[in-house]
Amino acid sequence: MKNFFAAFKNKQTTVEILKSVAVGLISNAVDFLLTAIFLYAYGNKYYDGFWGVFTGATTSGTPYSPQVSVYITATVIGFVFAILVNYILSSIFVFKYGNVGKNKRGFIKFLIFSAIGLGITSLGSWLGYDVIGGNMWIVKLIVQFIVFIYNFVTRRLFIFNVNLIRDDENTINL
Repeated sequence: MKNFFAAFKNKQTTVEILKSVAVGLISNAVDFLLTAIFLYAYGNKYYDGFWGVFTGATTSGTPYSPQVSVYITATVIGFVFAILVNYILSSIFVFKYGNVGKNKRGFIKFLIFSAIGLGITSLGSWLGYDVIGGNMWIVKLIVQFIVFIYNFVTRRLFIFNVNLIRDDENTINL
């Protein structure tokens, strides 16, 4: 663990974090857009145009809150497509040793860690939106920030890490 935090003093790690933020922003844009499209497709009779999904503007003037199952489904759809964009960009653009994860094993690990991230996203969305009653977009931003940190750490340590080429204590065998 000490070596992990020492890595943040490294210029390469700083560049990877900045690139990961850029890729995260692109992935989040995909996620938000597809989530909004699904929510609009389901509730277009309630929203005052597509932007009403973001602003809360409704045709009746009274607030509209989609059912939790619709919100979670929309979140999952956006998340899945964002994962695909993120994998492609992470292996090409973000990590210096992106080629390490560009194989079947790396992709499977990416999917497993992403599924865990999806679980964190779904649980956080449910807690923030349904249990606490927060604004769905603010909840989404908070949850995505938490999942961003989780994603960067797991991808850096367990997928796009040149040390994983060796079969040692750092390798996660599938």
